Amino acid sequence: MNRTMRSDGPLVLMLVGLAALGCGSADDTRPATWSYISTAIVQPSCATANCHSNLSQRSGVQLDGIRTGYYQLVARNFVLPGRPGDSALMGLIEGNGSRRMPPDFALPKADIDLIAKWISNGAPWSGPGSAPFTPSVSGTPDASVGN
Repeated sequence: MNRTMRSDGPLVLMLVGLAALGCGSADDTRPATWSYISTAIVQPSCATANCHSNLSQRSGVQLDGIRTGYYQLVARNFVLPGRPGDSALMGLIEGNGSRRMPPDFALPKADIDLIAKWISNGAPWSGPGSAPFTPSVSGTPDASVGN
């Protein structure tokens, strides 16, 4: 029994260390860019067949592509560049109010923080080619948010 514990010890320590690195600590090295956020967070979590994909477009919002998602969020004022606290997207993913997005599970805090950082940085376009929409810092949230 002692041998088993000794041989598993390094594996357990390695797994604990890897888990700590991937839990969004202050050392989160993931880029706060739309191209990363779209492909790593938004598309897998929000652009599913039943929600914000080309198939369903719940609330008329389609998030299944880098260009389309950016346009939908920024042009329709779900994201107010430089103002995460005023952005409807943040209220939805943080679960403020009666709705939380995605509805089936909460996004990890590290993902929410990364999205907030991107918005704080002005929500710049980082996808291929030119931006599908040039955001302004003024704007009011779309009235259909969360419907």
